Amino acid sequence: MKRPRTLAAALVIALLLIAAGIATTVVVSRGRTKGVPPELVPPSWAEYRTSPGHAFHVGGGKAECKDCHDFQREGFKNPGVAPCLRCHETQAKRAHTGNAEKPTTCLTCHAFAPDIAPPKCVSCHAQPEGHFAAIGVHATTECTQCHRMHEEPSVVVKDCTTCHKQRALRHAEHVDSKGCSDCHLPHTPALAALTMCSTCHTQPAGPRPADHDSCIGCHKPHDFFANGAAACIGCHGLKPTLMADVVPKHAVCTSCHTPHAPMLAAQSCVGCHATVQPLHDGKTACVGCHEPHAGDVNTKVDRCTSCHAKVALADTAAHAGGIACVGCHKPHDFAPPADRRALCATCHAREATLSSTNKGHLDCASCHGASAHTPTKVPICGTCHAAELASAPPGHQACLGCHDPHGGARPPANACRTCHEDKFGGNHAPVAGGCQTCHRPHGPSGPAAPPACLTCHVREKLPALHAMSGHVTCLECHTSHGPPRADRATCTAGSCHTDRREHQPQALVCDGCHVFQK
Repeated sequence: MKRPRTLAAALVIALLLIAAGIATTVVVSRGRTKGVPPELVPPSWAEYRTSPGHAFHVGGGKAECKDCHDFQREGFKNPGVAPCLRCHETQAKRAHTGNAEKPTTCLTCHAFAPDIAPPKCVSCHAQPEGHFAAIGVHATTECTQCHRMHEEPSVVVKDCTTCHKQRALRHAEHVDSKGCSDCHLPHTPALAALTMCSTCHTQPAGPRPADHDSCIGCHKPHDFFANGAAACIGCHGLKPTLMADVVPKHAVCTSCHTPHAPMLAAQSCVGCHATVQPLHDGKTACVGCHEPHAGDVNTKVDRCTSCHAKVALADTAAHAGGIACVGCHKPHDFAPPADRRALCATCHAREATLSSTNKGHLDCASCHGASAHTPTKVPICGTCHAAELASAPPGHQACLGCHDPHGGARPPANACRTCHEDKFGGNHAPVAGGCQTCHRPHGPSGPAAPPACLTCHVREKLPALHAMSGHVTCLECHTSHGPPRADRATCTAGSCHTDRREHQPQALVCDGCHVFQK
């Protein structure tokens, strides 16, 4: 450089050099020159003044530098949050305090340093924070539209319908409804609302019927009301239903199936059939015999032998091969009554009446076996009446020839005539005791053999010629069942009256003249 020629020129050059040094200092300060660590190049007051916090307070005329900075002791050192509390005590009480691991202060959200923009809420809430879920839905929406961090209440939810034209129609009409937030949480996906139903609809718990994925499978989510569910046939189609043609209620699914517990339909029968109390081997469900949706739905009840095949091959094949099961069993209480005798009497009244007087025949099972389904062959009477069978004379071995099998009473006296017609008549016909006075059909009681005639006929009282000594033996002239014999052959036979064989040959009988009766 050439030396200046005058003093004035020298002064101008000096001023230019000074000005150039000041500019260089400013440039160094602003540009943070290369090669110099940032912490050794403090920013100028002008840079801080353009930060959002300073621009709002100082640039907006709300505060002066000295209101926050102590020039004499600390200069422009960061004063922390203490100065904030002088003016914003109310806001500090409602501050966003964070947690022990990540405490927050005023400076966490409010930027007072250069080149730092106010942070977005999602920068901290993109991950779950304690009991707060991570922000998912609405992450790009300005948080202050719903949240007022330093006000009470802190949340003022915006009307969802401003953005969401789909509205909760009838579902939000109930008392205490909060509108969309009944089901939708503000930061969770819309599908999460499917898990919210049970928070209000606790009964039935779930509420998830078997094989139903969610409530909206039947209910429209924004028009949800009790009777607004989709018809069952939408998924299940028309099902053949028991007696639906004659019982209108059976044609309506919800008559038996409650929407939230459709598998409990078996218990719903009592709603209409309260007087029916099925007690069938412990099966209390009507559908055990009345199949609701299978087979021939016009058949009121399943065949008994569909379960009881061991009893019989058909419902009328047991007990004499023609009696229906319900002839003995009540339809809803198949257990036989305690008084089985009374049950038998419904068909066998005559036999029950007769056996009621026969102590040994009161129990039908004693002769017919314990199983009414397969009655056993009646045993011979001698199984119980061995003494009577052993003592019965020939021809009397068949007990039923004289006795009714159920009553068992002795037949009347003239019953013997059925077989012994030739023995009736003669002097013994009117005997009060009948045949059994002299005969017994079997033992052990009664006369084992016909008694002697003199048992009943006292000799001294016999009339006329009966008193003669030659007439002592009754059977010489009499038979047990026939009239007395007084013909010539009888009187002159053997050693009796042989000398009278030719006496009065014209007379056929002797007692025409020789009387035996007075």
